[in-house]
Amino acid sequence: MSELKVRNLELGKGKPKVCVPLVAKNFEELFSEAIRLSKLDCDVIEWRADYFMYVHDARFMKKAAYFVRYAIDDKPLIFTYRTLQEGGGQHIELDEYVELNRMMMDTGLIDMVDLEFEMMLEKPSDVMVHAKERNVKVLLSKHNNHFTPDVHNMYELIKDMYQLGGDICKVAVMPNDLQDMLNVLEVSNKIQIEHSEISFVMISMGELGQLSRMTGELFGSSLTYASNGKYLSAPGQLPIPILREGMNLIGYKRGSR
Repeated sequence: MSELKVRNLELGKGKPKVCVPLVAKNFEELFSEAIRLSKLDCDVIEWRADYFMYVHDARFMKKAAYFVRYAIDDKPLIFTYRTLQEGGGQHIELDEYVELNRMMMDTGLIDMVDLEFEMMLEKPSDVMVHAKERNVKVLLSKHNNHFTPDVHNMYELIKDMYQLGGDICKVAVMPNDLQDMLNVLEVSNKIQIEHSEISFVMISMGELGQLSRMTGELFGSSLTYASNGKYLSAPGQLPIPILREGMNLIGYKRGSR
């Protein structure tokens, strides 16, 4: 499992780090939710800006970023604008998507940025280089909310993301049966054995896929996503205590006493 340091957190070492979504419509909700999440037993906070009503106003977004950083103190922050086609909250044009992410990197207040793989392919730009210049880690992602591609396609997708420059490569898919979930675990295991240099996240969503959120220590995922106690940013997210209990049980090292 590849290791990656973000602030004082080492991703890829030991159990997967637990990330919860910050979902808010306005400034009042954003600040109060950020303070609440900072007190939860989570390791990383993901600001889902696609639900924020001022996301199209650069001045307000810079101000909001300061609020969030102040509220969560030293916890690593992922900035995410999930597009409508991948399950997000609202539409955004490609050019604005790129500029928004560049601007948030320039604030110096975010630690990681979730960039959708398809958007990066649609308009190749210097946004990946820009992230590295600003010391912001890139989490390249692909979400399929309808079905689970075959094992070969998922495996090649993770490799393509890494080749494009992703510091972490994330694939989240929807299972239609238990075999789909097992295929996600198969791909995870194949990557950690054959490409230990790649830091990745593989998630099978929905109730059928909940096991995949707990097994990262065995199958290689460096990050897992939990409910924040009020909102789910994706189907199948578990409450933090249940998720951690599952990870502790499944991640038990055989032979230890």
